[in-house]
This record gives sequence, structure tokens and C-alpha cells, in this order.
Amino acid sequence: MVKTLLSFRILKMFIFFLFAILSNVSIAQNTGTFRGFVIDSLSGEALAYANVFIKKIEIGTSTDSKGYFIITSLPSSDDYKAEISYVGYKKKIVSFKIFSNKITDIKIFLVPSEIELQTIEKTGRIFYGENLTNIGIQKLSAKRINDLPKGVEGDIFRSLQYLPGIQTTNDISARFHVRGGASNENLFLLDYIPIYNPFHALGLFGSIDPEVIKNVELHLGGFGPKYSGRLSSVIKLITKDGNRNKYTASFNSSLMSIKSSVQGPFKGGSFIVTGRKSYSNKILNNFLNDDNIPIKFYDLFFKANYANEKIMPNGKFSIEAFSSGDNIINNNPLLADAKWTNNALGISWFQFVDKPIFYTIDFSFSNFEGEFIPNSSGEKPIKNNVKDYTAKMNISYVYASKDQLSAGVKFKDVTTELLLQNSFGQRANIGSREDRANVNMSLFAKYKLLRFNNFALDVGTRLNLIGLSKNGKNRYFEPRVSLSYNLSEKLSYKAAWGIYQQEITTFTDEDVVITYFEPWIITPEYLIPAKAIHYITGFEWNYSGNLSFSIEGYYKTISNLPVLNERKVFITDNDFVSGSSKAYGVDILFRYNHSLFSFTTSFSHGYVNKSANNKTYISRYDIRNSLKAILEFNIYKGWKASATWIYYSGMPFTLLAGFYDKLHIDNPNNMSSLLGPQIVTPLLGKRNASRLPEYHRLDFNISKRLDLTFVKIYLNFSIINVYNRKNIFYFDINSGKRVNMLPFLPTIDVKIEL
Repeated sequence: MVKTLLSFRILKMFIFFLFAILSNVSIAQNTGTFRGFVIDSLSGEALAYANVFIKKIEIGTSTDSKGYFIITSLPSSDDYKAEISYVGYKKKIVSFKIFSNKITDIKIFLVPSEIELQTIEKTGRIFYGENLTNIGIQKLSAKRINDLPKGVEGDIFRSLQYLPGIQTTNDISARFHVRGGASNENLFLLDYIPIYNPFHALGLFGSIDPEVIKNVELHLGGFGPKYSGRLSSVIKLITKDGNRNKYTASFNSSLMSIKSSVQGPFKGGSFIVTGRKSYSNKILNNFLNDDNIPIKFYDLFFKANYANEKIMPNGKFSIEAFSSGDNIINNNPLLADAKWTNNALGISWFQFVDKPIFYTIDFSFSNFEGEFIPNSSGEKPIKNNVKDYTAKMNISYVYASKDQLSAGVKFKDVTTELLLQNSFGQRANIGSREDRANVNMSLFAKYKLLRFNNFALDVGTRLNLIGLSKNGKNRYFEPRVSLSYNLSEKLSYKAAWGIYQQEITTFTDEDVVITYFEPWIITPEYLIPAKAIHYITGFEWNYSGNLSFSIEGYYKTISNLPVLNERKVFITDNDFVSGSSKAYGVDILFRYNHSLFSFTTSFSHGYVNKSANNKTYISRYDIRNSLKAILEFNIYKGWKASATWIYYSGMPFTLLAGFYDKLHIDNPNNMSSLLGPQIVTPLLGKRNASRLPEYHRLDFNISKRLDLTFVKIYLNFSIINVYNRKNIFYFDINSGKRVNMLPFLPTIDVKIEL
């Protein structure tokens, strides 16, 4: 209780100090501020990462994920012209004036261009803002995701696998691993709402429909103190606001599901509603080695926004909800069933005031429930329930010098339930205890030094006042630093370092080939929460807006890593032991863009070692070399084509050394069972000491957009594994049978937009 009261006092002092600073800041004399939003003229959607460049003084910035930009310290009493540009849109020149100690607000509407691959010229220009010191960040637009080959369904997470530093262990799952980290080390945010299991159909693809996504931010590591709770990466899915100008509807059908969406304006705002439901699972047999698994799924999304200048000037209020569900019902008592759901709700308020200050206040609820029902199959039941209530506030101030001060506070209440049963029929709940609060209270502060043209520094920390895990330190710091130095107009050096802690983990064995879902729990009291340290460094070269090259090296260590206890016998034995991990490597990315085509290729080389259960071994995620290439064409009058080629060196696996007879005891109280049957049991060799053959695959996609009088029709045809490469998935441990990944697989997708 004393520690809790002290934590609240620290929090109160922090908030008072922060508002005291911000309430007394002032804009420099004889200068003013230029800020505003960049918006799609047709739909009214904000355009994230658009470039705003002021020609007269050769300086510019980029919009954030909300389409918002701000440039301070512009000399007053002058006329200016700003050039606004964004991929797939026509450039626009706007004129504006700056007044002393005033803020000039403007909304800029861009018109979409017919040529969508054309990029933006940046040579010799000075850009500053949120993106300058960012390292290890990749961004994808909804248009880019739609143009890539599809595996039955257009999918966000499968599209991310084409980026460097992203590895997947098979074609079957959309789950991925970032720079050697486990999949449970990735934080998935639907805007600001954490989603614990964002996957459909055994993880084959994401449960979040690409139709609702505007942009995707992927933080590969070294992310700032604004984010917390995961060790490896942050995947932020930025959703659409809905069309602010007119009502539109769309209908989409693939070989597995049907979906529809409706969006449009209302007085002071806009909304979007989408829904998807499966109607057939036959095509999934190609993913599941001809096994017929009766998978049924659905997902729903709703978002409404309100921004009325008369009622809430310079502010925006939004509410959104998400729901998804999967069911595997075999209608056979000898086969197990499974089901899992996600339900989430979020409320957000974004506001900027008369001074160059803006802030957001977010409230969210996220609930995941999963259950494995064995029936009479002989399997063990599993039931998992996670409830997450989060409230947070972030505030930023932009100084006249262009420096930025940001700070925030977050409250998170998480409860988990995980019911398991051992071989003797004993059941136990290894989730969080009900007799104590599972609350995380934390705050962060960072200062971004942007006053110099060639150097930028972002330094800050997150302070956790109260931890979810009882054994975690109540007050611990997570300091983080990133910097950027322009060696020339075209070449820059970037680096980042940081400490990260994760208090929630999954009860999952990395050697299991396919899982229904990953059960979540708070780190048990007998373990210290996992901690990671990131070291990242690299160079970025931009010859022009059309040609770029980057190289990043990383070194990541993880201590106190929860690993399944392989020696657990009795129900009183701990389910986890503490382990460690080390990952290091290099990621290279090359891009060339032309008005008619674009070419992207990446190469990753890395190592992942793991220590647990008194063993040190190569991790299953240790894929030494990977090469990915994407070629995209704007053909003619709405025709587009793309081809992707992926190469992985062989993944580690544990070789089968032989078999032995194992005594099976049904009832330990019945001595006659000692004379019972013996089971032929596989004997495994040294863990992950062998490697599978190399993997490679070519995918192809062609699409056509038909613009009719009152309707638009989008046709997509994809071929997965064009040359039918027989990539090995795994060897069945009991029969020794080889199981391959996806064969040659054509798919088609049709979308009608009214």
C-alpha cells in the first residue's frame, strides 16, 4: 500500500510539472507556426506521411498517422508557398501567411492521381519531425497491400512478411517473427487498442480486414518510450475514418469468404462499418495437407468520427469496435473442437490548442477468449480468457526551435485465466490471481532535439510505477535513445538503443507446428518479467525520391525469458523456467520507383540462440539468410501486375534419432496398470541441430479496375507458388512422412464498389 501511494504521488508530481511547463511556454517573437491536415479530396480521409515542403526557406516535414503536420519558427509578415505531395496523388501548391506569435491553420486537399507508383522528389531538401530519428520502421499503405499477391484472402500480416527482418516458419501461418523474436513478443495495435490474437483459421491469415486499414506502421525494434509491453516489435494498424463526402458501399467475394462495407458522412463526422464471414473451407485443404478442418469465422468492425469546429474546435472524437470469432466444430465425438473470439472497444479524443500543443486521450477494452474442447479424442482441455482495460493520455509540445517535448501516462488493468489439465486429470488455473490487482501504471517522457539541420536526437524513458507481475519491480526505468546524423544531402547515419520489459506471455511450445491459438497469461509470480536490450545502427541513402538504399545491423539480448518447463511431472511443478535469448544480424533494403513500375528487394542475415532447461541451442526462428524481391507494374488503363519471389535458407529442426517403448499409466493408484501397454515413443536427437532444405517460391498477381457509370469493379487474380516448388513443411514425427507447404495455388477475388 505504501508503494502504491508513493507511485501515485510520483504520478501526480509528474502531471503537475508537465502542465506547468506547457502552460508557460510561448512562441518566439516575430515568428509564427504553420500547421494543419492533409486530406484526400474524394473520401475526406487524412493522409499519413504526406510531405509538406516550404520552398522559400527550403524546409519541410511529414504528416503523422492522423495526417497532422506542424512547422514552427517561420518569420512573420511574409507570404509563403508550400508544396504538398503524397504517393498516388497530384502535387499541390498552397499559399499562406505567417503572423507574429500566431498559428496559421489550414486543411489541404489532395486529388488522387491515375499513376499510383510515382514517388516524391526529396533531393536536397530539409525534412524534420517525427520520422527523422526513427530507425527500424517500415510503413505500408492499403494500396500497397492490395497490389501484392494474395493467399486466398488479402491479408495485412502476410504482406508484412515481404519486408526485411520479418521471418515466418511456414506458409501455413500468418504469424511472424521479428529479428529472431517469438510471435508473442509482437504488440498488435488496432489504432491504440491491443489485440491479443489477431488471426483467423489456425493463424492462416489476419482477423482484421484490410478494407478498414489505411496504413500500417511496423516498428522492427528500437521503438520509443511511447510504446510498452513487448520485447521485439510494434505493429500499428491505422484504420480509416470513413468517407466524409458521400455514401459508398462495397461487396467482396473470394474462394473462402464474403464481405461488405458501408461508409459515409453524417453531420459533423463520418463512419465506416465492415463485416466478413466464411462460407467455404475447401481451399484451406491446400494449406492443411489435404486435411479437412471445418473452420468457420467472422469479423466485424465499426468506427465513427466526430469533428465539429463549432463545438470542439481543432479536435476530433472517435469511437470504434471490433469483434471476430472462429469455430472448429467436427460433429464427431472422437475429434476435438475449438473456438476463440476477440472483442474490443475504444474511445479516442485528439485535440490541438492555440499554442503548438496537441494531445490524445484514449480508453480501450480488449477481450480474448479461447477454448480447446477435447470431447472423446483423448486430448487435454484448454481454456483461456484475457481482459485488458487501458486508459492513457499523450501530450506533445513543439518549441520554436523545432524541438519537441512529449509525455504521457498509462493505466492498464489485465486479468488472465488459463485452465489446464495434466495426464492424471488434475485441473489448475495458472492465470493471474484474483486476490490481487493486476495493474500496470506507467508514464513516459521524451525530448526530440530537432533544431539542427544535420543532427537529430530522441532521448526518453518509460517509468513503470506499478507492474502487472507481482515479482516484477514496482518502479523500473526503460530508457531509450535514437539519433540521426546527415553525412550529406543523400546519406544519413541512424542508431538506437533501448530497454524493454514484457509482463505477459503465451503458454506455447515453439516446436509445435500448428496451434489453434496461443493462450496468454501474466508472467507467474515465481519468475521475473522478461527484459530485452536493443542495439541498432545503420545507414540510409536516398539518391532521389525514386532510388533508396538502407542497411541496418541489430543486436538484441533477452533475459528472464519464460520458457515451458520440459521436466514438469507433477501439477505442483512450475510450468515455466527462466531462459535467455540472443539475436543479431543485418537487414538490407533497396527500392527503385518509376511512374510505370517499382522494384523492391531485401536481404536479411541473422543468428538466434536460446538457452533454457539447462540447454543452449539454435532457435527455431534462426533463418540465416533470406532474400525477397517485389516487382510491380502499372500496365495500362487500370491493369496492374506484381510478382514476388522469396528465398529462405533451411530452418532448424530436431532430427529423429529412433524410438523406445514408454510405459503408459492410466491410473497411478491401480498397480495393475504397471503391467499395461507400452507406447512406441520417438527419441529425438540434439535440439535444432539439423536444417531443412532451402525454401523458395514465386507468386504472381494481376488486377484490373473497371470504372463504370455508377460502380467500380476490382478483379484480382493470384497464383501462389507459380513453379510448384515442393518446399518441405515438416516430417511427421510418428510416421516419418514428409509434409510439404503450399503447392501451385490459383485464387481469385472480386470487389464491387458503389
